[in-house]
Amino acid sequence: MRLRPFDVSTEQGRSDERYRLALWSVVANLLSKCITMLVMVFSVSWTLPYLGAERFGVWMTIASFVGMLVFLDLGTGNALTNQVAKAATQEKRLDVTNAISGGLGLLFLLGILAGSLLAVVIATLPWASIIKVRNPAIGDEIQLSLFLFAFLFGINLFSTGVHRVFAGLQRSFEAHVATALGSVVSLAALWWAARNEAGIPALVLATLGCQSISGFLLLILLKSRGLFRLHGIHAAVRTERNSLLRVGGLFFVLQIGTMVGWGADSLIIASTLGAAQVAIYSVTQRLFQFVVQPLSMVNAPLWSAYADAHARGDKEFIFKTLKRSLILTASLTALGGGILFALSPQLIEWWTKGTISVPLLFVLTYFVWIFCETLGNALAMMMNGCGIVREQVFTVLMLTILALPIKLISLNYFGIVGMLASYIVLYCAVVLPLYGFYFRNSLIRRIGKNERNL
Repeated sequence: MRLRPFDVSTEQGRSDERYRLALWSVVANLLSKCITMLVMVFSVSWTLPYLGAERFGVWMTIASFVGMLVFLDLGTGNALTNQVAKAATQEKRLDVTNAISGGLGLLFLLGILAGSLLAVVIATLPWASIIKVRNPAIGDEIQLSLFLFAFLFGINLFSTGVHRVFAGLQRSFEAHVATALGSVVSLAALWWAARNEAGIPALVLATLGCQSISGFLLLILLKSRGLFRLHGIHAAVRTERNSLLRVGGLFFVLQIGTMVGWGADSLIIASTLGAAQVAIYSVTQRLFQFVVQPLSMVNAPLWSAYADAHARGDKEFIFKTLKRSLILTASLTALGGGILFALSPQLIEWWTKGTISVPLLFVLTYFVWIFCETLGNALAMMMNGCGIVREQVFTVLMLTILALPIKLISLNYFGIVGMLASYIVLYCAVVLPLYGFYFRNSLIRRIGKNERNL
């Protein structure tokens, strides 16, 4: 945790420096996530009483589109993290600058394309059938909110890419400080909107719009350090494009599978049971974010640490860190999730001011699910950092093929509890045999190889 860097001329020094940067990232992420969690808490308690369950469910459905549509960057955001990390190990400033400038230039173009494409799709789809509401007067509000979302999503695609650059540089702590500042602005905007009982479009702007600010603050920081330049950016995009799209293509498939697997739950529920049921799902999901988000803070910085270790062939660091990460993740999930489950009736009653009632069985089912989510995330950080994506793609494709029909059938017959329970069973039946047995030897061999030999 010291401020002064370790001597990176030795293997032990490089290992210590990775942990130092990761720990500082955790501290900064803690600050950022505390403010983000405040936004999440008040987004429920300030707005649910005046919006009502149905309009709140509509807002949560639109908000869930951010996670669903992240694949529209074609996987280049994740590929950029590894590209920057790899360039940084060569210690050639020009290579790092070109990787950053080219990657961000490509993401800017993709952001424009994604925003325009979403606007066209929004204008043509029958949203009254997709997001079912009892009050038809909400229709115009939904349409306006969706168009605003399309515009902000294009901006957010680029803004998120800037954060991915700092992850690759192992300076995520700076990105988290910027995120904290954006969340403060978002919290203030959310308070103003709730005080004036603003509609869904204003709430979308207060959250997604304000949170995009952090990426542009970080862009200014990159520019001041000479790591991003507009001059010659066209050439940098052409140079980096093929590599980013090639590696990003695997992440792209992975993101689509993730979206279908569990990112589209709110939309599936809204189109099948109605927007009011999304409110129950979203409140429970946000409750357990108090466990998922802190563990994400611990594991996310390890992506770049794994990438650096893999590029240098430090196999021992990777295995030792992965073991520690999995043990810590499982222990904290059990502890934190168990406390939240035990207190959930009182917490939800206080949080929502009695506006909605969440079945205890659904809370228990979601508690079980977060074990799958947090442990899967911890393992994914290692595989992403080591460039092990094909195995993830195969696994997610298996889940994707089976998940959608199983979820739809179980949702119609058993409601949201059955939908989530059936997916947990499917997830364990697919992931555990594949990673535990089928891919096990392959993963061990590939971790020990250098990226250039893959």
